[in-house]
Amino acid sequence: MAGSTKRPDDAHEKARDLAEQALDDLAHGKEREADRHVAEAKKLDEGALREVVQDLEEDAGSNPDAVKDRRD
Repeated sequence: MAGSTKRPDDAHEKARDLAEQALDDLAHGKEREADRHVAEAKKLDEGALREVVQDLEEDAGSNPDAVKDRRD
């Protein structure tokens, strides 16, 4: 078995990692890098992007204070 052969699980995990990196990029104001990471993730496994978004929605729903208005 060749070491360079990617299994579907590998692509899925890599896509999730890229999606999470895109979120980190956005948090640091790096929109261009975030766009690049999202595009790469889509090529690997678009479903992984949806999972990351669902995870964020679930996290925000379980902790309403996670997103606060910072106008204090």
